Amino acid sequence: MEKTFSLKQFNKIFLFLNLFLLQAYLIRFKIFSYPSNVQEILIFVQILLFAWLVIKEKRMSETFKNLKKYWVVIGFFGLAMLSILIVKIPNQLDLIRYLKFLFFGGALAIMFLETLRTDEEKRKGIYMLGAGAVMFGIFSVFYNLAGGNHQNDLRLAGPLDAAVYLGFYLAPFLLFFTIDFFENKKKPSLLLAILLGILIIATRSMGSVLGIFLTLSLYIFIKQKNKILKTFKAKLILTILALIIFSAVFYTKILPTINTNYSSLDERGEIYQTSIYLLKENPKNWLTGLGFGQFQYYFEHTADLALSRPPLDYYVLQPHNIFLLFIFNFGLLGLIFLLTIIYKILKNLINVNSLPFFQLSAIFISVYFLIHGIIDTPFFKNDMLFLVMLFWQIGTLKPINK
Repeated sequence: MEKTFSLKQFNKIFLFLNLFLLQAYLIRFKIFSYPSNVQEILIFVQILLFAWLVIKEKRMSETFKNLKKYWVVIGFFGLAMLSILIVKIPNQLDLIRYLKFLFFGGALAIMFLETLRTDEEKRKGIYMLGAGAVMFGIFSVFYNLAGGNHQNDLRLAGPLDAAVYLGFYLAPFLLFFTIDFFENKKKPSLLLAILLGILIIATRSMGSVLGIFLTLSLYIFIKQKNKILKTFKAKLILTILALIIFSAVFYTKILPTINTNYSSLDERGEIYQTSIYLLKENPKNWLTGLGFGQFQYYFEHTADLALSRPPLDYYVLQPHNIFLLFIFNFGLLGLIFLLTIIYKILKNLINVNSLPFFQLSAIFISVYFLIHGIIDTPFFKNDMLFLVMLFWQIGTLKPINK
């Protein structure tokens, strides 16, 4: 019994390490000819530990029964497998990359939910993810200052990614720590939220800033209306913040689109135009999608025809819209899957006052993914797919009373 307890503790500690080092996928190498990274190795070791513990405690039957609760994670796997079976895949390399994201992200999400059983353990798990995000944000600052991944517009970016990806990754944890401060009056959470806010502003990702503002406004309106919005001063501050944020969006996004031929909105316009062309010219794409992880291939080979001119950029990994993302990866069933997730999240949002903190925070983070997902969808990545599956899974669970 002592050995089992030790293994259980080690499994949990190693899981916390995995959560803290979520960005370890940036440390890359090859095992013979197989491209891998530190994150994959850590998660693989976690899988072995978890499997050993389940066998040791004779919980295999219970664990397999629990899988049906994790319908979001299983849904992603099922849709990906179906896509591979029924759709011709022209770019095998991108398919393999996406399958790796799915396997390691899905496995980590299930082990998180199966290992951290209590509300407090889940809160600690998300806190560890947030602490890792803060450390990664600070590391990115020093990396940028040292000349790594230099951005011409001086935006803060991660070591190998664009600024928008860093903003998208940090945003859920700013929401978590802010909500933790309001719900549990934890001052360290407020400090971490402020630090993350500074880092996100440095990325100048207007999608992240606007998504955070709208999500927190919804949280305040639903949960803190009687406390925060009861004074004129609070309403004035919120109004001024809204004016600043919407003015910043207009100045940095809309105005460049009006005055120049090259802006992020111009590029999105081309992506949407090409996406509509792909759906219009081949209605079968509505039903089956383009294939799992195949949007980049089809955009590169279709954009000239759809636009009647070369696009601003041929290298477009994702369609920058959450509905198009699920249609192109999984077809009609993918769209139904997404709509089911949205319905369950909104349903839980109605009962949000009676939920424990970990589920409450997951619901608002899920809402953020949906809001920002209207214009950005960097979901299929080593870090983001795990976060999306985890928070959507928790956010769609049947309401658990406090």
